[in-house]
Amino acid sequence: MIKTLKHINILLLFLIFSCSNNKTKLNDNNNLAQNIDTIRYSYDGFNNGSRLDLLSDGRFINENYVFGCTGGGEREKVFGTYKMDNINLKLSPKTIELTEYPIEYPFDRKSKPKTTNINYGVDSLKIKTEFQIVTWENNKYLLSSFYDYGWSLEKENDYIRFANHLNVGLEPSTNGMYLSKKSKDSIKSEFNLKQIPEKWQEFFLTQPISAKIKSFKKITDPYDNENYWWEIELDKGKNDKMNNRLSMTTKDDMIFLEIDSVLTNRSFGVYRLPDFDHKKYPIGTELRTKWK
Repeated sequence: MIKTLKHINILLLFLIFSCSNNKTKLNDNNNLAQNIDTIRYSYDGFNNGSRLDLLSDGRFINENYVFGCTGGGEREKVFGTYKMDNINLKLSPKTIELTEYPIEYPFDRKSKPKTTNINYGVDSLKIKTEFQIVTWENNKYLLSSFYDYGWSLEKENDYIRFANHLNVGLEPSTNGMYLSKKSKDSIKSEFNLKQIPEKWQEFFLTQPISAKIKSFKKITDPYDNENYWWEIELDKGKNDKMNNRLSMTTKDDMIFLEIDSVLTNRSFGVYRLPDFDHKKYPIGTELRTKWK
C-alpha cells in the first residue's frame, strides 16, 4: 500500500512538472509570436493581387493570387529568407505552396482546391527577387527592374508602371501593379526623382504635358455599322516627351484619351465612347496628363 501511494505521488509530481513545462513552452511560443513583427507590402487589383510579408526573424512570405469572374483561380505562396537595408531588398526563395481552385469554386461546395508543395525553381512560378526601396514621405515602394507583361501587352517593369501612375496623377492615392506600403497621411511634397536610377528617369515627366486637339475622325467598325469611335490627333509628339503609355484628359475630366501612336511632333489616341461632342470639344481644345 505504501509502495502504491509512493508510485501515485511520483506520478502526480511528474504530471505537475510536465504541465508546468508545457505551460512554459506555450508561454515561450506566445512570446516568440509576439516578437515576430511583420512588414507587409501589397498590391490589390480586381480579382488579383500580391502580398509580400517580411518577418522580423528574416523569413518572407510572397503571395500572388488571381481569380476568374466566373470561378476558379490560383494562389501561389513562396517562402524563404531575405536581406534588407535602407535601399535594397533581396529575397532568397526556398519553397512554394501552389493552390489551384477549380472553375466550380466557390459556387459548388463539393469542389475543393488542390494544394501542391514543391521546391522553388520552376520557371513558370519564379518571382521577382531584387527590389529597390523607394520612399515618398511615409510611403514606401518596392520597385524591380525585371521586365514582365503584367496586364499590359507591352513589356514593362515596376519603374515604368510607377512612372505611368505618377505622370497622370494617380499616385500617391492609387498605385499600380507594384508592391507598396502606404500610410494614411496625405502626401504634401513632390516626389524626389533623384532616387530613381538614371536608366529609368526618362519615363518620368518632370512637368505635365499639355496638348491640343489638332483633328478628329469618326471610325466605324467595318463589321458593325452601329459601332464607332473617335480617333483624335494631338499637336505634341516624341519631341515633347509624349509616349504611348500616357493618358490625357480635358479640364472637365469628361474626355479621357489613351495615347496609342506617337510621331515626332504629333500623337494619336482613341476615344471609345460614341458621345464625343466635337462642338463642345472643337479643334484647339486642351488636354493634359495631369491638371493639378
